[in-house]
Amino acid sequence: MSPVISFENVVKEYGGRKVISGLSFQIHSREVVGLLGQSGMGKTTILKIIAGLEMPSDGDIKVIAERVGYVFQEPRLLPWRTALENVMLPMIALGMNKKQAGEKANHFLGEMELSEFTHYYPSQLSGGMMQRVSLARAFATEPEVLLLDEPFSALDLQMKDAILSMIEERLLVQPMTVLYVSHSQEEVMRISNRIFMMSSGSKLDELPIQHCRAFRAGCKKAFLKWTKQIGSN
Repeated sequence: MSPVISFENVVKEYGGRKVISGLSFQIHSREVVGLLGQSGMGKTTILKIIAGLEMPSDGDIKVIAERVGYVFQEPRLLPWRTALENVMLPMIALGMNKKQAGEKANHFLGEMELSEFTHYYPSQLSGGMMQRVSLARAFATEPEVLLLDEPFSALDLQMKDAILSMIEERLLVQPMTVLYVSHSQEEVMRISNRIFMMSSGSKLDELPIQHCRAFRAGCKKAFLKWTKQIGSN
């Protein structure tokens, strides 16, 4: 099976400083991959390269997908547009008529339990609500690849748990390839079936498990072992 995402010896430099150096990995169709690592390792840069927001300085990249969804650390909603309009906009940009886009936006906002807030502006919504709007916007475009860049870092534990449950339910009915960047091993273990751990020098170590939700204890043990190794370097 050909990979949906492929990096081969990828390098990314900013002002002569290498953020990513010789990075290689593959992700296949409908895999949900978690990417863990400390700040400054280049995790967000990887997502931006996949999304086409950044170009690599060197190396080969392949992304086999017509549509890539991206959920950022912050919601990035247009403040002068309602929740409904924010979800509609990408679909209209892709050529869908307003009626269809509105129906679809209402559906996905409903899945995120926001049916009563479709005509609210971002300033009228809580942080958790705004992040759910951004998730509805991403899912509504039916991407083949979904990129999640620490989207719950600013939310409390209860809200994180609720939104992760919504993502799990959505992936059951709308399978897609997901790359989920986080500092939290608990979050990543919750939805991922592969986990990469990124350390300095753009080194990726994959946990030798087939499904993290079935082997949570093993994931925790491997993560703790890895963090101790990083700390001793």
